[in-house]
Amino acid sequence: MVLSISLNAQVRKSRDIDFDLLHTELHLKPDFDSKTMSGKAILTLKPYFYPQSMLELNARGFEIKSIKSQNQILKYTYAEDIISINLGKTFSSNDTLKVTIEYTAQPEKLKTSGSEAITSDKGLYFIVPSSENPKLPKQLWTQGETQSNSVWFPTIDSPNQNHTQDIYMTVDKSFTTLSNGLLTDTKNNSDGTKTDHWKLEKPHAVYLSMIAAGNFKKVTDSTFKRFEVSYFVEPEYEKNAYQIFGRTPEMIDFFEKLLGVKYQWPKYSQIPVRKYVSGAMENTTATVHSKSVQKNANQIIDGNDDGVIAHELFHHWFGNLVTCESWSHLPLNESFANYSEFLWANHKEGKDEADYLYLTALQEYMQEASQKQVPMIRFDFASQEDMFDAHSYQKGGRILHQLRLEVGDEAFFKTLNYYLLKYAGQTAEIEDLRLSFEKVTGRDLKWFFDQWFFKPGHPNILVEHKVEKNKINLMLKQVTDSTSNFIYDLKIPVEIQTSTGIKTDILKFKTAQQNYELNFEGEYKNILINPDGYLLAAINHEKSEIELINQYLGSKTIYGRLFALENLTYKADEGSETNPLQNKKVREVVLEALKDPFWRIRDLAVQKFFDYDGEDFLKVEKALQQIIKNDPRTNVRASAILAVKNFLNPQNDILFREALNDTSNQVKAAALEALFANNVQDASDLATKYSSANDFNIFMAVSAFYAQTPVAENYQWFIDKLANFEGFELYQGVTSLGAFLLKSDTQIIQKSVPYLKNKGLNESEWFVRLSAVRALSMLGDSVVEAETAMKDIISKEKNARLLEYYEQFKK
Repeated sequence: MVLSISLNAQVRKSRDIDFDLLHTELHLKPDFDSKTMSGKAILTLKPYFYPQSMLELNARGFEIKSIKSQNQILKYTYAEDIISINLGKTFSSNDTLKVTIEYTAQPEKLKTSGSEAITSDKGLYFIVPSSENPKLPKQLWTQGETQSNSVWFPTIDSPNQNHTQDIYMTVDKSFTTLSNGLLTDTKNNSDGTKTDHWKLEKPHAVYLSMIAAGNFKKVTDSTFKRFEVSYFVEPEYEKNAYQIFGRTPEMIDFFEKLLGVKYQWPKYSQIPVRKYVSGAMENTTATVHSKSVQKNANQIIDGNDDGVIAHELFHHWFGNLVTCESWSHLPLNESFANYSEFLWANHKEGKDEADYLYLTALQEYMQEASQKQVPMIRFDFASQEDMFDAHSYQKGGRILHQLRLEVGDEAFFKTLNYYLLKYAGQTAEIEDLRLSFEKVTGRDLKWFFDQWFFKPGHPNILVEHKVEKNKINLMLKQVTDSTSNFIYDLKIPVEIQTSTGIKTDILKFKTAQQNYELNFEGEYKNILINPDGYLLAAINHEKSEIELINQYLGSKTIYGRLFALENLTYKADEGSETNPLQNKKVREVVLEALKDPFWRIRDLAVQKFFDYDGEDFLKVEKALQQIIKNDPRTNVRASAILAVKNFLNPQNDILFREALNDTSNQVKAAALEALFANNVQDASDLATKYSSANDFNIFMAVSAFYAQTPVAENYQWFIDKLANFEGFELYQGVTSLGAFLLKSDTQIIQKSVPYLKNKGLNESEWFVRLSAVRALSMLGDSVVEAETAMKDIISKEKNARLLEYYEQFKK
């Protein structure tokens, strides 16, 4: 266990409300050449309670031209991103004033930083074609969370400030714009521009304001009539808009019914943008997505983005309708949005799919918890960006499910309804949520909120059991250490599998150690603690081989089957020559798992047979061949291809070639990789044929082939292809380029250095910059320019994580 404490942490409090920001009117004109934006902001405010003669506004990197009120010029000072305005007289809470500020926003002049979740805080982003990437579309977009909207308009940049909006945006006539609320008017100007007027009459948090502009096609969903639901996509994806976003109307109906609260906003739009600095952002009525959600039919078949689409939509209740009072209370936004992914998956795909999503999120939290354990509600962080982690998201979503199990479904959703209606249009703190649950249920739940929201870490439970006749002696122990001796109050489900069926029970467990005596009838098969996997805890429970086999064969839940399968096939040392599948009993279970009704278990079983060479080889190969031909899930078919690619059976090459006709790009990519691995005679022709495919998976297969025997002409192919990728795809793509360059001649390596240096210096995602430095490091022994470029990148890097990692490259 690691308790994370930042030396730079300081106690944070909600921002004092000196003024209430009522309305923001903006007149904006971006300049793509200079990457600046001229603006006029007319702010309507009133003192909140105490009389005020000075007004402080957040404004980052502005050139300020004038500040006026009632046509009177106001005196001001501007330092450290704060405009301090002398109002000329004292105003009371009964007074309303308007302040007009003319300015130029200059985001490129800012010193920026970022976080894991939001990699840049530049606020306003101009995307323009360049010599490196001439195909990049011209776009403009903003990212306000956490406190970056003050880069493009002066404001009180705090989550406890709500305002209404009028935004007038002047852009080229060919552009499509998007902002919060409704487009009420478009005025064509004589200079080839137009001015779009966007209006939002319902107050919302300042950080949720947004603008975007570019060459987008707007697709209005004709299946939904109550208000506008629309999708803004790049032209080539217009025909795929319904496939990408088309479940949104059903999500709206589902969440409205679940919460008993109608969607409260005038429209709902979604827009993917290039070079986005986060996964997605729930700007009110206008969610921004990264480019990765734009998929064609051959990509969507491998998996849609319903999770993130549901997440951002659910924020329009939790986060937008009711907003966290300060970033310390961020789980009131993000934990609910994360939990909505589970709710939607259960509704649309069923319990197994939802449970797998649940377990994946739990594992993501556990990974972070191995390095960092902090309370959910934190008042002592170095930066508000630190709140955007697997605690606020994944752990928070799991805590909400613990709460749902504690109070019951009816009480849980009735309370959410009460909370949303009581605090609609307001901010809330975690105590408001607790009091809402107590108001509805009549129960004192302070203990629950204290142990889950205010304590770091999670329960670590040691389980031991002994079977005697028709009785199980069960011991549960909460394992603590020097960092925390807190004992959780838990209710632990248990399932006993016998020849007569399944017996369930719930054990109350709130001491350091407790023994239980459980009776059963029939022949004992297995005992399973936490059968659904819902408990937010690390559980250590050793079992015999026969118990694990019975668990796989008898469990109705995917947690029970996954747990059994993983433990039966576990190798303590991955390099060990001992393969658990050499055990016939285990092998039979894994073969059975190839037919499991849930795709992820089939996929896991397939992966256990990668490059298998042992008893029942023909039986295994035949089973995998049937999966390649018939499995309904594309990723399972792709895994099966990769599993048998080295089986050295020419008949499999026939299957691989047939798979090239699959509707799934993931399956096609796996087939290419297998054919390349088997050195088929027409490998070069296949690479050439698929080199033009606009798909990352196929790119990776072809690039790996090109890296084996580098040809100078293929360097430009890499550069052209990498221009289409962003985020982790670009990270992997640059890594693949590095492998290609490692075997290339000196001239090509020298040619690549400026490209890699540009990536290492300018990409917003830290991991992409890292991939460029790694490539340069590998090439440093071949050309001195590579080492020089690497050292220059390292000298200019500001990210603390990267600087620590880069120590190994310093000589």
